[in-house]
Amino acid sequence: MRKTALAVAVGGLFIAPAAQAQIVFGNETLGTVQFYGKLYPQFGYGTSKDPTSPTTPAANLSTLVTGTGTTCGAACSLNTPASRNAVDVQNSYLGFRGERVISPPLKFIWQIEQSVNFDNPDCGANGGANVDSANATCSGFSTRNSFLGARTNFGTVKLGIMDTIYKEYGDTFQMFGISSGNFVSASNVLSHIGVGRSNAARFHERRANSIQYETPQLAGFTAGYQYSPDEKRDGTVNRSLHSYGIKWDSRRFYASVHQEIHNDQFGGSSNVGAATLSNIGGPGAHSRDTGTRASGEFRYSENGRVTLDVSRLKYTESGQGAGVKFQRYQHNTWAVGWDQGLGAWRFAVQYVRGNEGSCSVTGAASCTTTGLKGYMLNAGVRFRFDRQTFVYDLAGKLWNGAATRYDNWAAADPTRGADIVQSALGVSYTF
Repeated sequence: MRKTALAVAVGGLFIAPAAQAQIVFGNETLGTVQFYGKLYPQFGYGTSKDPTSPTTPAANLSTLVTGTGTTCGAACSLNTPASRNAVDVQNSYLGFRGERVISPPLKFIWQIEQSVNFDNPDCGANGGANVDSANATCSGFSTRNSFLGARTNFGTVKLGIMDTIYKEYGDTFQMFGISSGNFVSASNVLSHIGVGRSNAARFHERRANSIQYETPQLAGFTAGYQYSPDEKRDGTVNRSLHSYGIKWDSRRFYASVHQEIHNDQFGGSSNVGAATLSNIGGPGAHSRDTGTRASGEFRYSENGRVTLDVSRLKYTESGQGAGVKFQRYQHNTWAVGWDQGLGAWRFAVQYVRGNEGSCSVTGAASCTTTGLKGYMLNAGVRFRFDRQTFVYDLAGKLWNGAATRYDNWAAADPTRGADIVQSALGVSYTF
């Protein structure tokens, strides 16, 4: 019996065509297993300059003082990292996935995917303990989209760690498919608060401990919902997540509307410059952060498209203690992109902007957002050798307002208000 099963398994081995670029084992009887991945290392240069002077008028939401007519003060520094070169692998990954038909139309699906950081020597020492988690991640098993699910005529249900619906349905530009973890990722501005660097405020994340449901496609429409409970809930806060949306996709057009809610993750308090403004750890303090976005894409030709994203990010907190505490911040962000293929060449440009917005604090104090704006311009060119392999050249600049601290530089941590210029040459191989 074992020999028969082995013979069937070996007989079911085949390599998928280049268009799929996956190595597939198995057959419908035993189920299939695919081995796949993407590697895109690059050599890059980065520098930052013109940080905000401590005497510059700036939003009190990002400084150590409150009231009107404030300056950046101790929250700002004229020191900024020196320019440097770096070899990065971005979010290169390897994965396994498969499916098995139990009884049509019931099909079980699974995926195990992990990052592979093959350029960081510290990843091999002390279990990666020497790596700054803000700037680099070591390899690990099932660190990326990994799940077990079932698919029927009524839709697909998955349980595991997954990109949220908000992340999956929006920001479709994704320059050349190598923007994940890269300085050209629009999420560095489009989905962030801009007041500080903490990703507690970011609406472009992968979420563990999730259950996700997605409807079948009907007349081009698909809807999805994702819920992640707080498995460590202690009775005072409930760090849950809800993400949902609807999208429509046709040959020429793509459009989506989606929203995500973070409960008790304190995205605002995690980023305000003054520790005294934070509500984290306060008895009875709660937060509700909401990201709402509309995304669109017009494919004007087989090899050309323009994209548009418009978002409103709102951070609210309640149950504050005595004194002046963070209460609310909201702002709008948007991005427009264009890319065009010409034979083996492809060109891309994207502009992303975050506006100043408005804010409030408790204690009858005023709140200002002066200088809380930023924008980013990225451009790239790609030359493809075949369906799986291409080389690319990227360049971009991120402008930070006087009080702003958007950050897309993996190799360093620029100070408040500093602009960031980067470029890179790389190669991408998908299998």
